[in-house]
Amino acid sequence: MIIYRGLGFLALICYVGAGVLIASLLNWGFGIDVLMTKAWWPLHLTFVFGAAVTFIVGFYLNRQPVEEMIYEKSGPVTVLKPRHTLYFIRMEYWGPIILAIYLFACFGYQFK
Repeated sequence: MIIYRGLGFLALICYVGAGVLIASLLNWGFGIDVLMTKAWWPLHLTFVFGAAVTFIVGFYLNRQPVEEMIYEKSGPVTVLKPRHTLYFIRMEYWGPIILAIYLFACFGYQFK
């Protein structure tokens, strides 16, 4: 089950979509198959570009926070919350999070 608010589900779509777009452009323009090549840079490039696109789209969408009024004993308090989240984490943070998971997996594979 995916828990999101607003357009938070776009975090995964932006990440995967950007990776597929870069892989398709490398294959179409230069004849480089990202998954079949022995070079490391095409696959890493797709993941870094996906992280950057996810961060930029999330930052753009969350530039205006939601004002939520909470009534406490002392009176009404305005709380600012992000509009677009995925699993209660702001959308722009998912790019670096997924990139860190990918890098951790790469280092684990290299040093096993």
